[in-house]
Amino acid sequence: MLFSRPLSEAEQDEVRSLCRSDEETALFFTQPDADQQHGLATARHAAPGLRRAALLHDVGKQVSGLGVIGRSIASAAAKLRLPVGGRYAQYLDHGPVGAGLLEEAGAEEIVVEYARHHHGTRPATISYEDWMLLMEADRKARPNTAPPIR
Repeated sequence: MLFSRPLSEAEQDEVRSLCRSDEETALFFTQPDADQQHGLATARHAAPGLRRAALLHDVGKQVSGLGVIGRSIASAAAKLRLPVGGRYAQYLDHGPVGAGLLEEAGAEEIVVEYARHHHGTRPATISYEDWMLLMEADRKARPNTAPPIR
């Protein structure tokens, strides 16, 4: 995250080709560079029919407005099971926050539900196979890191 670069023009075009609406595109591009890089990497590792869910799964992180240090504090607090509030809680709840944004943007159910549940358990609305493919794509997009905290 500290050394993230903006997406290239070709990468931006790739993102635009995956999004189905201007609202989805705007949600993606309002993310910090590191989150854009991660979303695109996850989409590239995903099966073709799951790429949008992979691309947009973390859009809720941006709402908290936390930078690297704030995100690290929130993640450490969660790992230690310490109570957090405000922007820290909002960051840790980025799945449901992003799902709400995606619903407002008119995204289909799998995109919304993967965003909502990607740090939890598989909802009945996503098949076991699709869930495993999405989780594997997310894992591959963050090599050499610990599994998500929440």
